[in-house]
Amino acid sequence: MKKRAMKKYIPKDTIYCNECKYLHHITTIILNETNCEYAKDCEHKPCWSKPNNSCRTIVYRCDYLNYTDWEQESLLWDGCKECGEHEDY
Repeated sequence: MKKRAMKKYIPKDTIYCNECKYLHHITTIILNETNCEYAKDCEHKPCWSKPNNSCRTIVYRCDYLNYTDWEQESLLWDGCKECGEHEDY
């Protein structure tokens, strides 16, 4: 679907993507001592010792922006609207 046709399905008057059909949760990466860049400096060393206690990276994809946020670098992981479509300023 072309971007122009997709625009009409983006929710109006909201700063969150919760109701947008183009935002998808891809996976959740559970960090541990092998894949965490702060593992050696972390003060909470036992944080990955229990699954419910470990750090996580939530991976989301926005089909409208054609962007997958693998490292929580954008606001997609928090559900904040980044496309700017249908926002009241």
